[in-house]
Amino acid sequence: QFLISSSISPEDRREMMKQILITAFFLLGNVCLKTDGFGISASSSLVRSLSQARSSTTRIKAVVEVEEEAVSPDDYDLLPPTDDNDGEENSNDDADRRGKATDLKLKLYQLGASYDRGFGATPRAQDEADDIIQQLAALNPTKDAARGIDGDGGFGEEVPLKAIWRMVWTSAFDVVSLGASPFAAPSAIYQDISNPPIATNIIDFIPRAQTFFPSSISPPSLLRAEVATRATSRNGMTSRVGLNFEGLKLQPIELLGQKVDNLPPLSVDFMWPQNLIKQLADFVPGLDSLGLSDGGNANVDAPGYFDVEYVDDELLIIRQQVPGGVFALVKVDSCEP
Repeated sequence: QFLISSSISPEDRREMMKQILITAFFLLGNVCLKTDGFGISASSSLVRSLSQARSSTTRIKAVVEVEEEAVSPDDYDLLPPTDDNDGEENSNDDADRRGKATDLKLKLYQLGASYDRGFGATPRAQDEADDIIQQLAALNPTKDAARGIDGDGGFGEEVPLKAIWRMVWTSAFDVVSLGASPFAAPSAIYQDISNPPIATNIIDFIPRAQTFFPSSISPPSLLRAEVATRATSRNGMTSRVGLNFEGLKLQPIELLGQKVDNLPPLSVDFMWPQNLIKQLADFVPGLDSLGLSDGGNANVDAPGYFDVEYVDDELLIIRQQVPGGVFALVKVDSCEP
């Protein structure tokens, strides 16, 4: 059993077998030749062979002991090797995604500047913008963009959409068609969500002639339209925002170079039918079920909503339900005219 141990090298195993065979041969020769003159010689050889066998055995045991001492479970790491490059690779992937998103955003800004925010876009430019927006949507770093839009205060400053956004590109027909008027031209367009759940769409209009002539010939005038909506989240859709239109306000800001923002605005309250129904609901059974909902989050597909395609600290891209189209807006500090 000692000879077949895997701890003994083949060379030592052969040497030990050789010594054992020599010893056995001389033992047999000693028995057969003890009456001859060779008896003493054989016995001396036997002694020498036994001594050599013992020396070899001692040396082999020493080798085994050294090997046993040299090999310890502590010398081996039984756990699978860890990849120290995992964190570095993830960091590189994030950097690549941010770099790609930056390049795509730059291309979108260039399209907006070249084609008047989409008002003068050609079919080719629209297709290019749609392709860029699709690529950005795949890189969206915010998967729950509607978080905190209800304004319950539970998320504090962690509301991704909470900001003032200025439009740099659109393909929405209801907005692009504003540029077809021969009398007024759309100027800056904002989405003010600085105080959720209130979301105000702001469109500044200037006279069409003001876009052709310098201010010395055509003194500046500005009319601001504000559409007030109430934003709500939709159950099951973390990037969908429902909208309930509450009112419209037309405020003259400047007229022929003179400030007129102190004039009273023209306001239309879209909520008066609903407010009236609420007041009469206690007296007329079933009146509160006429369908004038508040755009809440009970029905994810209820009319009046937009989906967030992309949002980060710089850019917001939304796709409206009806009549369709996308809006790309950049974050700004103010919407003052």
